[in-house]
Amino acid sequence: MRLKLILLVIITFCSFLSFSQDCGSKLMPNYAALRQQYNNQIAAPSGTLLPHDTCLNKKLSIVFYVFLDSLYQPNVTTGQYAACINILNKYFKPICLQFMNCSTKFIPEHEYNEWDKDNHEDKMTGNFNYFTEKTINIYLVENMIVPPKNGYAYGPGGKDLIVMKKSAFTGMTAVHEMGHFFGLPHTFAEISTNSEDGPSSELVNHSNCQINGDGFCDTEADPYSTGSGPSPCGFVYGPKDANGQYYVPPVDNIMSYWGCRCRFTQEQYNWMAYMYSTIRNYLH
Repeated sequence: MRLKLILLVIITFCSFLSFSQDCGSKLMPNYAALRQQYNNQIAAPSGTLLPHDTCLNKKLSIVFYVFLDSLYQPNVTTGQYAACINILNKYFKPICLQFMNCSTKFIPEHEYNEWDKDNHEDKMTGNFNYFTEKTINIYLVENMIVPPKNGYAYGPGGKDLIVMKKSAFTGMTAVHEMGHFFGLPHTFAEISTNSEDGPSSELVNHSNCQINGDGFCDTEADPYSTGSGPSPCGFVYGPKDANGQYYVPPVDNIMSYWGCRCRFTQEQYNWMAYMYSTIRNYLH
């Protein structure tokens, strides 16, 4: 057997997208329990599971909270807010979920522009009341010290909050974090142990895909962070699963940490629609 598996992934339906590592959901739902509930509805005679062509027909409000710098400048342009809304609308269109910029609010406490979640978040959302109920609150900060990533989001059941760096919120980071917001784990997560950071126990042949890995059978088993490639869109070599099969990871999936992210799968769309309909349907 060859020692190396060479796979060059050529994606013709989407353009190359720059890649930066994002942070996962800060409050993880119990994905295993939710998936079991979801799977039970698949088998139920009543057929209450959302169909593949579900159209939510909803438009949700986003409130941007922008932290000013020491010169009281936002360092964010009107075009950037629009770019964020546009890319979210593009990728959530298949489930008829739209977003709009309800309002933009500026926060003068510039020391919070260097974001430290553990020391800053509760003060901002609670004591200072920089938070709007029943809407999606997006905090934009210059740097993220804790956690040292481009963004993070709370999953269903948590705060209606996403935090992102100003340099990252107009691209795929926003789509990735909104995926977490509506309950998607990373492709390399392990739902059986409720671990957002893996390692995944899903097998390449998908025989355990409903109970291991990210719980979706149309996302390939993901060995991240082992394995590498010569470019963001190529996976050249890596580890084998428990059956001795080489991984062929989803380098183009938005919920991965690989470098050519440009798509959600049908099951991921179904799951986000289900999470909105059952848990986050109070949003307006």
